[in-house]
Amino acid sequence: MTNIETTIKQNIGALCEVHRLDNHLMFAGTVQAYDDENKDLTIVIRKGSETPQGIVYRTPVKLRVHTDRQLQSVLLLYGLVVRCSVDFWKITLMHSFSCLERRGNFRQTVFAEAVVTRGTDEQGNSSSPCRMIDVSLSGLCFRSRETYFPGEQLVVSALQLRQDGPIYTFGCTVERIQPLDNARSGEMRYGCSYNNITEAEQDQLFHDLFSLQIKALNQL
Repeated sequence: MTNIETTIKQNIGALCEVHRLDNHLMFAGTVQAYDDENKDLTIVIRKGSETPQGIVYRTPVKLRVHTDRQLQSVLLLYGLVVRCSVDFWKITLMHSFSCLERRGNFRQTVFAEAVVTRGTDEQGNSSSPCRMIDVSLSGLCFRSRETYFPGEQLVVSALQLRQDGPIYTFGCTVERIQPLDNARSGEMRYGCSYNNITEAEQDQLFHDLFSLQIKALNQL
């Protein structure tokens, strides 16, 4: 049994939100049971007369399982609807990944280019290309020949994580600076935290990072 499956079983009875992939809330319920043989999660409706009906078999959904009473820690799961009853749904989980403590630990290696601009906006400031190393829901890491300093404000723009995906622009603060092993002349590794990222942006970012991880798993 994986750590995620163990976490799910430890949270039987927890609040669970069922969302479409575009983050529209379909219904709120509770985790009633988990079948580790079939990887089926049963979500019983919490409030309301019945769950949404007319759902196509194997419709992909996103689940948010709140793993503490203060609703500060969330387990994010993706799955496919395999049974749609009026008072419960069965959802088969696929390539599930935990993102506890507000999902900030979800990090994915990224091979993409972007543009770094000094300051808090892109107008009239010097810009330089960079190459991404990894991206998480709380920050990003890139390599560059430019010299930046701890605490410096940057704007990372023109970042596209997947083909036909959205193009991101993030205001960031430089947190960590490290030399790169076998790096090209003058390159350094810069770890940055986001200055202001909305929950909607985090959700879209998680979806893109999840897609990249699924693609990587399918190539193994």
